Amino acid sequence: MPFLAWNDSDFAACLEVLPETDEYGISYTYCVDRDGLRLTVTVFPYDSDIYLDLFREGVANALFEMKLTDCSGTRYVSDSRGEYLEFAPSKVFGSRYDRTSPIPYGIRLSVNPCISIRLFTT
Repeated sequence: MPFLAWNDSDFAACLEVLPETDEYGISYTYCVDRDGLRLTVTVFPYDSDIYLDLFREGVANALFEMKLTDCSGTRYVSDSRGEYLEFAPSKVFGSRYDRTSPIPYGIRLSVNPCISIRLFTT
């Protein structure tokens, strides 16, 4: 199975935090705190899995949890539409995502001016 097509620098630029990595470098966890919300994005590049979890301050259970299993790739966008990460859904493209062409549908994540997780189609 090929690895996830992604760039950890793109995640750090968009999420404005550096990741915590496990001792073996198997996972990267980015934690963003904004307006009483905490977003955690955990990337397992060797498994091509990405976890998105959103918590509200003072609430134990997650408001939103999503696991992207066998995600084919991610793309960082910073243009007139905004700054965000796009996550290609699993096994949609028939082959690995090349990180340059537009993603026709998937998940869009941004943290500025506030945390936003949206499903999109082009």
